[in-house]
Amino acid sequence: MTPARSTTPVDLPDTWAYGRGILHGGWLLETISSAAMEQTAHPHPLAVSAHFLSAAEPGPAALDVEPLREGRTVGALRARLTQGDRIRVEALVTAGTLPAAGSAPLLVDAAAPSLPPVEQCPVQEALPGTPRNGIIEQLEVRLDPSSASWLRGRPGGSPEVRGWVRSADGRPVDPLLLLTVADALPPVTLDLGLEGWVPTVELTVLLRCQPAQGWLRVLQRGKLLHGGWLDEECEVWDSTGQLVAQARQLAGYREPEQPAA
Repeated sequence: MTPARSTTPVDLPDTWAYGRGILHGGWLLETISSAAMEQTAHPHPLAVSAHFLSAAEPGPAALDVEPLREGRTVGALRARLTQGDRIRVEALVTAGTLPAAGSAPLLVDAAAPSLPPVEQCPVQEALPGTPRNGIIEQLEVRLDPSSASWLRGRPGGSPEVRGWVRSADGRPVDPLLLLTVADALPPVTLDLGLEGWVPTVELTVLLRCQPAQGWLRVLQRGKLLHGGWLDEECEVWDSTGQLVAQARQLAGYREPEQPAA
């Protein structure tokens, strides 16, 4: 029997806020998915696809979850985050059972990114004069220096960023945390010399395996920036070298001004 639709009031803290109070998209995805998983008997999210309709802010909100199907192997739920009369995020969550950590895949046509040792990757910190960034307060993000030359004032021109990520407070790695981590690295626009906010419009995350504990390797890259829109693909690998999450998003960016003719 499919559970009934539910609406839960929540208070969104500012701990994951960026700048003037805009909440982090990956964390919102985790928050929404966590509420959805309470309405299904399946233990894990398998896939989450979300549309970000307006910028969520810290403060009162409501989470509405509508179970659509509760099958033996897969459940499907629709989840919505609202503030007042505004829809902030609309998501579809597919639930099921992920393979156990350490289990061997039948096929994997990819390899974990090669990164310098953790201690050789500096902790990402807010630059002087930049807005507060709750992401790097809640997560320990250590960027591969070769993919973050923009931090030294010399953008390298590559639409790719790599690094190590883990929770800053020692939280164990679980599938829900992967939803946040899949949107944790800085946007690829920075190494292209493009500044400014890069708002997520649509984000889909596929969870592929229960993660082992330890540092996560994260690779994020863009393939096309055109007309103010870009794609970002992300892979998350656990401490054993297992691919545990894949993500793809559409986001906006500010086109550089062209010199007058």
